[in-house]
Amino acid sequence: SSGQSNPTFHLQKGGQAYVLRKKPHGPLLPRAHKIDREYRVQKALFSAGFPVPEPLLYCSDVSIIGTEFYVMQHVQGRIFRDLSMPEVGPAERSALYIAMIETLALLHSFDLQSLDLQGYGRGPGYCRRQVSTWKRQYDAAAHTDIPAMNKLAEWLANNLPPDDNKESLIHGDFRIDNIIFHPTEARVLAVLDWELSTAGHPLADLAYATLFYFWPTSNKDFGQGTVLRFKDTIETPSFEELVSIYCRCQGVSTTLSNFNFFLALSYFKMAAISQGVYARHLIGNASAENSHEFAKMVKPLAERGLELSKRSSFSSTHHSISGGLFHQSRKGQEILLKVKQFMRQHIYPAEKEIIKYYAGHANTEEKWKKPPLLERLKEMAKVEGLWNLFLPDVSGLSQLDYALIAEEMGKCFFAPEVFNCHAPDTGNMEVLHMYGTEAQKKEWLEPLLEGKISSCFCMTEPDVASSDATNMQCSIERDGNSYVINGKKWWSSGAGNPNCKVAIVMGKTKNSSASRYEQHSMVIVPMDTPGLKLIRPLSVFGYLDEIHGGHFEIHFNDVRVPVSNIILGE
Repeated sequence: SSGQSNPTFHLQKGGQAYVLRKKPHGPLLPRAHKIDREYRVQKALFSAGFPVPEPLLYCSDVSIIGTEFYVMQHVQGRIFRDLSMPEVGPAERSALYIAMIETLALLHSFDLQSLDLQGYGRGPGYCRRQVSTWKRQYDAAAHTDIPAMNKLAEWLANNLPPDDNKESLIHGDFRIDNIIFHPTEARVLAVLDWELSTAGHPLADLAYATLFYFWPTSNKDFGQGTVLRFKDTIETPSFEELVSIYCRCQGVSTTLSNFNFFLALSYFKMAAISQGVYARHLIGNASAENSHEFAKMVKPLAERGLELSKRSSFSSTHHSISGGLFHQSRKGQEILLKVKQFMRQHIYPAEKEIIKYYAGHANTEEKWKKPPLLERLKEMAKVEGLWNLFLPDVSGLSQLDYALIAEEMGKCFFAPEVFNCHAPDTGNMEVLHMYGTEAQKKEWLEPLLEGKISSCFCMTEPDVASSDATNMQCSIERDGNSYVINGKKWWSSGAGNPNCKVAIVMGKTKNSSASRYEQHSMVIVPMDTPGLKLIRPLSVFGYLDEIHGGHFEIHFNDVRVPVSNIILGE
């Protein structure tokens, strides 16, 4: 069981799972805990294809379990109680927040009449009623005088938006922990807790869904996970980005007039709810174990609402360095600026010394080693946080963000390596990150991400047109607990680097029944494995490309590796 407002229970019968929602026992505040409204709106939305649990029955007979209740299907998925979502990577976290805001825009696109929800609200004047309702709820629950609440209520009453007659179906409590996401995808399966839904102004939902961006640092959480940790998690969409996505989905201007009113109203509402939870604690009717702490939240929430009321306008417009069509994230812009500064201050001034090193060692084996200055630059970039920027789940950058950063790094021949963003390591790290086992990641991905080792990728072959992989001759054969690799590869970039410790090798496994397009596998081969031999470096336009570890011909003669080295199976 759970539920801060309406107690919620998980039921099981005959292999099926259900959820029961009921009113709390005891005296309740006026017009609160309207279970019948939850049922009605969910039934309408489910019929329209909006993601909500399927409602099954509503019971108004209080003699059954002591209160009204309704039952709906149980939806299996993920609910994030912590706004910072520490269990997912930055890229997925961003996708989840985008899915949330797109779902909100979808909700606001429905016409009340088409949903057969005529009369669901109380007509025009939603904002005026909200101020009055939450003021009344607060006054009924207040145990002490808080001047900030009185001032905020007065400001709201005197600054109602001119379009207060606007009506859309709104949720009233739209936030991340009222959403069930798909178990593995960034997709919304169900929106929960429709107790406060009504016909009203859509910006009220948008403000409430984004108010955590302005959360007072002196306050603790309000049932939304770790709000303060979220504010420290920069690998999330910015407020401007979420609002921009919402506006695009709605087809409205990105300049949000009167949004200060809706944010102030959201904080007024939060403060009133906090006071109500504490009031239920005083009479012994609260369902939350920490309900006694809610009294301390009222004043900071009201004060933040007053602060936001003074902001004249909000806009989701954020400028793109690449022009008007494609927009970088705020973090992408910040990282690009830092990369440009690092290039100017450290990379470009080092070019002469790096070139001098390779020119001076052109006829010695030292040419395959890295100059000490390059290693120092890598440590500096790591300290600056300019490291592994290519991998979204590590950097939190979008593909567009990284494309512009890669363009900047490409202005110097050794710069990508300084930021650990150079081929072939980037491709190998992506493969291991996405498809490697936990053991493979620990042994090979982690040191690659740390820059402790480098790698090469072995695909192209000298004796066949291996650009068509079906012509490939290198074999990977199972022999007990090992795979045995035989074949020739060339143009294996990076293999000449003394720090190259591992190769990912593509070859054919023996499976005559499979399609000729489904006979290829990749296997991890440590460079010191017996039978692996570097034959020669190949020149490109007369250059050996020592700075990048060269491009080598490699022979594999009965090279044996454990079965556990295969990537994603045969």
